[in-house]
Amino acid sequence: METIYLAFIWHMHQPYYKNLFTGEYLLPWVLLHGTKDYYDMAYMLKEFDGLKQNFNLVPSLLLQLFDYQNLDAKDSYLEVFRKRPQDLSEAEKAFLLMNFFSANWENMIKPYPRYYELLKKRGFYYPKGDIGRIKEYFTDEDLRDIQVLFFLSWIDPIFFDFYDGLKFLKLKGKAFSEDDKKIVEDVQKSILKGIIPLYRELASTGKIEISTSPFYHPIIPLLIDNTIAREAMPDVVLPEKLFAKPEDAFYQVHRAIELFHGIFQCIPKGMWPPEGSVSDETLQLYMEQGIEWIATDEEILYQSFKLENKRDGGGYLLNPEMLYKPYRYEKGNRCIDVVFRDKYLSDLISFHYAKMNPKEAAKDFMNRIIKIGESVRGEVQKPLVTIAMDGENAWENYGNDGIDFLKFLYEGILKEGNIISTTISDYLKSSEEFGLLHHSYAGSWIGHNFLIWIGHVEDNTGWTLLSNTREFLEAEDPDRNNKKAWESIYIAEGSDWFWWYGDEHSSENDEIFDFLFRENLSNVYRFLGKEPPEILSIPIILEDREVRPTRDPVNFISPKIDGVVTSYFDWMGAGFVEGRGHGVAMHESISLLKGCYFGFNEHSLFLRADIDKAYVQQIEDVSFEINLMGKKDFKIIYHAKQGLTDNSLPISIAFSEILEMGIPFNTLGVVKDDKVRVWISLKIKEMLVDRIPKRGYFSVSVPSEMFEMEMWYV
Repeated sequence: METIYLAFIWHMHQPYYKNLFTGEYLLPWVLLHGTKDYYDMAYMLKEFDGLKQNFNLVPSLLLQLFDYQNLDAKDSYLEVFRKRPQDLSEAEKAFLLMNFFSANWENMIKPYPRYYELLKKRGFYYPKGDIGRIKEYFTDEDLRDIQVLFFLSWIDPIFFDFYDGLKFLKLKGKAFSEDDKKIVEDVQKSILKGIIPLYRELASTGKIEISTSPFYHPIIPLLIDNTIAREAMPDVVLPEKLFAKPEDAFYQVHRAIELFHGIFQCIPKGMWPPEGSVSDETLQLYMEQGIEWIATDEEILYQSFKLENKRDGGGYLLNPEMLYKPYRYEKGNRCIDVVFRDKYLSDLISFHYAKMNPKEAAKDFMNRIIKIGESVRGEVQKPLVTIAMDGENAWENYGNDGIDFLKFLYEGILKEGNIISTTISDYLKSSEEFGLLHHSYAGSWIGHNFLIWIGHVEDNTGWTLLSNTREFLEAEDPDRNNKKAWESIYIAEGSDWFWWYGDEHSSENDEIFDFLFRENLSNVYRFLGKEPPEILSIPIILEDREVRPTRDPVNFISPKIDGVVTSYFDWMGAGFVEGRGHGVAMHESISLLKGCYFGFNEHSLFLRADIDKAYVQQIEDVSFEINLMGKKDFKIIYHAKQGLTDNSLPISIAFSEILEMGIPFNTLGVVKDDKVRVWISLKIKEMLVDRIPKRGYFSVSVPSEMFEMEMWYV
């Protein structure tokens, strides 16, 4: 293998959780990830001489880190933490029990036996209406232990070697005091104050390169003109009120550069476009602002050249010479370099290696890099493999916060003489081989389109409200004198609010994200001394809606209904609806119903629900409710231990490893082209603990006898 260059880009980002009008932070993720991820990811590199990496720091995150440095930010979680349990109101006790277990149960709560004991006491799953009764079982000592252990679990394991106070608290384990809370706060302050200086230090030595993103992480192509969504999605339903504000896109980029310069005393050479979103107009904007390089997804590259990026069964590209080199985009007398991430490798680290032994996962990654190097020998002079991914959310799914995996990985890279880790700018300085990019396909790093952020009725409602509010602001303040009103608009342009609209993602904080988006728009009116319109008090999130499947059926199936994965081929060609975890962006987290396969033959509908048994296998009275709405409506209740509640229906159903079911179409009273609406609920002791889809339903169209032939010609 010839020398191959390896560039990691860790994207560090949080949306702006602060309500600009009230000054209150409604979610604590900047604080929590600040003590768990931002410092240690950079600090680890000190152990590995010769290792270089790239970190992308989003301005909206940097602002909030400065806000939190002395822990004087107005944060409801901190306020509940600081109060003595006997001084908590009943509402605050309920808030504590509902929110202070927001951590990965396996990797962050179980390592603290007392914390796990308290989680079990609260209940893994409970009806929110029962929290008033549940809190009566908790003593003041219980509540104080939860206060301390929640924030302790969100401190990275490496810090327990740095701070004697943390060692003391972990050894103590329970029965914490009010003085113990002071230890936690002092450590939090120390970590938070060290983050920016550490990045400055590492950047000054050339060990890392720091890039940034447009200020509030907006989808720049959609800000410039959201009709660009039609390049990738010709049939997309656009918002009632279109949005085209290139001046806002300019502001978001320009202000990001100004903030970066103020903090790091230099101009960033690179930018990570939010969500990897690009277009021709976007690249031209970055060039005009003096940005030298950007990174985006491999699918954008292949779509730009109208080629397929096919991979073999092992995940290796069939045309690797296309991906593993930089590209130069030129317009007039300006140019910008573009690197494209390896999506497959990036996703292995983001979502899959956490389930493997860390040493074996690192070994698998190294073997893949070596094989890539061999595949491009003689084709690319200085091949570059780019890994670009979320740098914060993946690690709680790993044991020991991913430290073991990363250490094995970094050691492997340094031992392998033909793999050179690099910053993007260092690589580009010495690279002599650039592909030429004449056109940038308009899309993001998710499905090479903008489906997450536009097209769904909720997304489009958000865009229309944003357009209307911005028009009002421009009419009221054309000279932009009211800085806070304009800032509220720019905050509302961020991608994260739209991430949670539509049916692609769901979290326990959906309502808060919806509220914050509408509050940002309402604040425009408040800063102008006006009353916000009533429509901004109405939630955008819809409960009753049809969910788009992850994939549709492509052929007839006839699975054996036995409750186990008899054969992979049983469900080959079936449709699939993905389960959605209770997590944050880009973050795979616990979802008990992992997914639902659905398919059919000429006579019957088949359903399969995959379940995470780790947290339910020891629990009695687990039941599934399968809701089917056709010409007739059915609710099929299946108890894991007792079987069907009603045995009169002519259906086949079984549960062991998975739930499988078959039901004749004529039982549902439907014929060709009719639709059957489906959703499945998982209950424990009659209590809803998960649902697929999370909201609404998905539809199955009854096929004709010629379905397979019809699909063949599509």
